[in-house]
Amino acid sequence: MFSRFLTKQKTNAPEFEERRMLLNEEEIFFGRLRRALPNCYIFPKIDLEMILAPSQKDPKLRNQSKLKLRNLKVDYGIFDGTLTLLCVVELTGRDQENEKEKEQLIAEWLKQANIKSIRWTFQPLPTAEQILRTLAPYSSLASPKPDISTNAVIRNAYEEPQSSRGMNTIQAIHQADPHPSNIMGLSAAALDRLTPKKHIQTLYPHVWQRINLFSAEPKHLKKYLESLFLQDRGVERAGFPAEVIAEITEIQSENERFLQISMPKSATWETQFLSR
Repeated sequence: MFSRFLTKQKTNAPEFEERRMLLNEEEIFFGRLRRALPNCYIFPKIDLEMILAPSQKDPKLRNQSKLKLRNLKVDYGIFDGTLTLLCVVELTGRDQENEKEKEQLIAEWLKQANIKSIRWTFQPLPTAEQILRTLAPYSSLASPKPDISTNAVIRNAYEEPQSSRGMNTIQAIHQADPHPSNIMGLSAAALDRLTPKKHIQTLYPHVWQRINLFSAEPKHLKKYLESLFLQDRGVERAGFPAEVIAEITEIQSENERFLQISMPKSATWETQFLSR
C-alpha cells in the first residue's frame, strides 16, 4: 500500500522542460535591435508593472489600476546605461482580436505616462536600416560605463569627455520633444536629391551625419537645422560658406513641407493666432 502511495505522488509531480523566451520573428527582431543599438540595454517581454505605476491618489483607484496592469507586457524596452527607459518597441498586426484591443489599451497608457512607444508591424518585420533610422537618437549613445561602487547605478555619475559632448545635441533635441509625429520624414534618397553637389557632406561630414539622423523626425530636423545658425557656444562661429547655406536652405524648405502635412487639419491660422 505504501509503495502505491509513493507511485501516485510521483505521477502527480509537476514536470517541466526548457522553453525559449523568443521564437521566430521575435528573435530575429531582437537581433536587429541589438545591431542598431549596440550601447543600449534591450529587455524583451517586460511586465507593464515594471515601467508603469498608478498616479491616482485614492488607494482604491490605485489598486484597481494595478490589477489592470497585471499579466500585460510590452514586447521590448530600450534602456540607456543608467537603466533609464528610453522607449518601448511593440510589434503589432497579430490576427487575434483580443491582441489588438490589448495593443490599443497599452498604447494609451504609455502615452499617459509620456513613454515613447514605437510600433512596427509583425509581418513583415522592419529591416535593420529602418530600425536604425527610426532609433537614430539612441544609436549614438555612449556605451555604459562601469559602476564606481557596489551600489545601484548612479545617474549622471560620469561626465562625458569633451570629444563626445557634441553628440549630446541629438539627445537634447530628442528629449525636449520625445513624442513622435507619426509621419515619415526625409529619406536618404531625398537628401541626396536636395544636395546634388554634396557640399555639406564634403565640407562638414559631422553635420551631414546628424542631418541624416534627424531626418526621420521632421520636427527634430527643423530644430537641428535652426541650431546651426545660432551663436550659443560662447565663441563666435565662423559661419558656413554660401554653397553650404544653400543646401541647408533646400533641406529646410523640403522639411517644412512634411511639417505642414503633420499639422492637424482642423487648425487654422486664425485659431492658432488667437490662442497665443
